[in-house]
Amino acid sequence: MIFSIFLLVSSCSASTDPVTQTRQLPFALTTLTLYDHASDATFSACFERIGTILNEFNMYRDGSEISAVNRSAGRGAVPVSEDFRMALRQALQLASSTDGLFDPTVGPLVKLWRIGSDAAHLPTPQEISSTLRLVGWKDVVLDDKARTVQLLRPGMNLDFGAILKGFSAVETGRILHDRNVKSAVVDVGGSVLTLGSRPDGSSWRIGIQTPGAPTGTSLGVVQVRDEVVNTSGSYEQFFIQNGHRYQHILNPHTGYPVDNGVESVTVIADRLHNADGPTLAILALGVEKGLAFARQIGVEAIIIGEDRRIHLTAGLSGRFTLSDSSYSVAAR
Repeated sequence: MIFSIFLLVSSCSASTDPVTQTRQLPFALTTLTLYDHASDATFSACFERIGTILNEFNMYRDGSEISAVNRSAGRGAVPVSEDFRMALRQALQLASSTDGLFDPTVGPLVKLWRIGSDAAHLPTPQEISSTLRLVGWKDVVLDDKARTVQLLRPGMNLDFGAILKGFSAVETGRILHDRNVKSAVVDVGGSVLTLGSRPDGSSWRIGIQTPGAPTGTSLGVVQVRDEVVNTSGSYEQFFIQNGHRYQHILNPHTGYPVDNGVESVTVIADRLHNADGPTLAILALGVEKGLAFARQIGVEAIIIGEDRRIHLTAGLSGRFTLSDSSYSVAAR
């Protein structure tokens, strides 16, 4: 995921000048901006927590916790951490509520298509059919009492790529809150958490990326307080073969990339809730089902169609301001 959302700042008084630190962590350029209690110990605690999550949830890292689970697919249960069980519970709940359109066992399909790498290609129908047999969230056994996870069929793979940055952002927000930080912004590879409000009491203003435009090009602004904001778009990673564009968000039912006219989705949720998974789920569901799903799970959503029409949940009335006249907000 590239940076699809960005903080729009205005001038601050000297007493509220922010302190910012940035580190390149696995798969995520991470920036923390604190407006109070900005000690080195707080920054270190946050970066350490984020790094641990990103490393242990990385299915491409041999020594990670998720790799240990994947290697044991079809061979028995594996002890896992509370972080892992928490993330998996979130993923399985999303899978259940979307009838598997969001599926944390999509790993084999991700590895087959390899979209986002130089090896991206269009698999054969036979390859897709064979790989689909390894996808199925109902064959994941999470045993909270025994603290284990089991993948029932050999060759299955969990993939937390759709939730790991948002999970990291939320956990960082917990650390900052526990350390009495009142005003801060956390950006983990584009998953943004805003703690409290700006020091002057006003809302944070988050720019929404114009799909396909240079990073930092905003089509509008959403105002948030004590919330997480996450955007994903079909324009972020893709390849073109035989004149057709294949984007990186896969449909676990068909084995092919989602193709429903949705170009971008932004989800705004309470800061204690991971917005990553719902973003991809809504994008896969499409406009009408996506808006209904957002209402069902209690998040706000901005859905941008390829027709340049913007669809908003009701809770964003008065909070989203459109600045690009080539787009229009759909009436509801």
